[in-house]
Amino acid sequence: MSSTILQSNLKMLEASSPDLASLLNTVSMDGFRAEAVATKTRAPSIRIQASREARPVLLHSAYDPMREAQRWAESIRIESPINAVILGAGLGYHLLSLLKLHHALLRHIIIIEKDPRILRLAFSTLDLRPLIAREGVLFFAGVDPEILPEQLQEIRPDLIIHNCLILPHQPSLHCFADYYGQAHKILLETMTYDEVNMRTNIENQGRNQFNVFMNLPAITRGYALKDCKGLMKGFPAIVSAAGPSLDKNIHLLREINDRAPLIIVDTAQKTFQKRGIAPDAVATGDPTTLNFSHFEEIDSLGEAFLAFHPECQRLITEKYIDHPFFLPLFDAHTKILEYLFDAESEYGTMERAMNIGHIALNLAVHLGCSPIILVGFDFAFPRHGGTTHAADAAVSRSMSAMQSDGTIEIGGKEGKAKEESGKMTLVPGYYGEEVPTTIPFSLYIRALEKTIAENPQTVFIDATEGGAYFEGAQRMPLREALQQSLGQTGVKERFQRFRSQRPKPPYGRVIDRMKQGREVLAGSLVQCDQLLSMIQVWKELLGRQNLELAEAHQRWNEFEEIWIDMCGQDLFDPFLGGSVQQVYFLRQRTARARDNSGNAFLELVGEKYSKLVPQLKTIIIHFIQCVDLAISNLDAYRQMDEQSIRKSSKPIDLSS
Repeated sequence: MSSTILQSNLKMLEASSPDLASLLNTVSMDGFRAEAVATKTRAPSIRIQASREARPVLLHSAYDPMREAQRWAESIRIESPINAVILGAGLGYHLLSLLKLHHALLRHIIIIEKDPRILRLAFSTLDLRPLIAREGVLFFAGVDPEILPEQLQEIRPDLIIHNCLILPHQPSLHCFADYYGQAHKILLETMTYDEVNMRTNIENQGRNQFNVFMNLPAITRGYALKDCKGLMKGFPAIVSAAGPSLDKNIHLLREINDRAPLIIVDTAQKTFQKRGIAPDAVATGDPTTLNFSHFEEIDSLGEAFLAFHPECQRLITEKYIDHPFFLPLFDAHTKILEYLFDAESEYGTMERAMNIGHIALNLAVHLGCSPIILVGFDFAFPRHGGTTHAADAAVSRSMSAMQSDGTIEIGGKEGKAKEESGKMTLVPGYYGEEVPTTIPFSLYIRALEKTIAENPQTVFIDATEGGAYFEGAQRMPLREALQQSLGQTGVKERFQRFRSQRPKPPYGRVIDRMKQGREVLAGSLVQCDQLLSMIQVWKELLGRQNLELAEAHQRWNEFEEIWIDMCGQDLFDPFLGGSVQQVYFLRQRTARARDNSGNAFLELVGEKYSKLVPQLKTIIIHFIQCVDLAISNLDAYRQMDEQSIRKSSKPIDLSS
């Protein structure tokens, strides 16, 4: 082990990961239980003792570490481009062997090491510069497995598009079984969640973006988040989801009496309506048609704000288009809204979330409430069976007791949901026991805990009295939480003050910017036709001559230049949104040409893009029509509002 090797490796690491380079350079080796092992081939190995109670573990062969690493790499079958996560860095032998044997087919190589001291030893033992310098290689040392999804945020789509192998280094697992077991579990859960989301986006073919366009009249007529930031400072808030535990304590919420804002999720509306409890805000965000079922039997929202994510199901805002209190929940990640409304500066934004309960909680945080009392936040199911939601919720379904293999059967609901079954995962429960939940719910729990941790100035009280446990939230029966938290009145007066601050609807600006986006889409249609013409020329060339590889690449570069120019326009992605995800997904999928000739290369890309370009063209045509419809709707509502203003300002004829 050499300080020269260490410094050479760290110097290269500084360019891509300066924080990690600093950590490895300064980490103390004091108290580290490690013993160098001389091997038959003189390649260093090491034996470590993870704790005083643990048995020492040899990280690599005591005979030939390099041959052992080569066999490990050879045992991994890789036939197409893929990503790899290696759990345990050891001294790096297996990392270099994997790179050497499979370098052409590895996209990202993610190395996760529990102990930074072990990674420092690896950097001191082998020349890892070929690995460090390789594009797509990421090192993590001593990172909490809980934050790995966030750390990998930028490359997570690639892990789904091109798949991902999780490769444990077995000796490292023997040393830190709990750590690597948790990392493995979290990575699998995250990739499962991302795959479901990506498939949903692909299957939806731009549904969310279409909802945004159709919701523009309600968005344009809405209030601004920046005007209600901190509005309820000094008051607690009650945020209600629609978990089955809500049925046991909802009656206590009649005691609020103007002493706390009540924010409920759309799913809970019927439950509250049946008990005569009026919310101050109803939060909605699900883009699916099923989400409208929560509103089908709600004739009026009363004085409640409809706090909606702009991607929510368009039928909801259409039903209540004359409702005077819309509160669009802008986030900083929806490009079309930032462009149309200058959302960040003009309207204000708040954090996006994975589910509507979390969105409602974020609204309470935005309002400045503390404590925030959670009700109906089960995010888990009773082991003995019961219902999926509060009994009166539109989508509440019966469910069986959990079977010995973890399976739960969930009944159907006519016209809304079909019967289904699935294996549950166990999470800590509200009362200390383990409770069954789904993988998406377990991710929701972790995301909610992250929000709690990021807002230390806010007290969170979980008064669900059932379901899952949320780290960082105080557990308390609802009655006690209300007695402890409810104080002065005045919530209605503050909401009334906010109602007087609605911005003037910016119809003209939004319509003008929609027209600019339409021009970009119309120009993109012309470029699609150019690309299709080029593909036709390729087909004619391939039918009559053999192309040199250099000429084939030149023709491809000309094609790629038009594609990048089209898709790289500032307004292209904002106006098409998630509708192009499938095209981008298929574009990134790689395949091998039949040989190394120019004809084979051009045949391969020609076949691929002869499918992609027409698909993209169809999407563009569809969204030009959507933009035209949205402009027409906005113009109609602008005229209605202008007529209403003229009528209200007309002098009264006293002579009659």
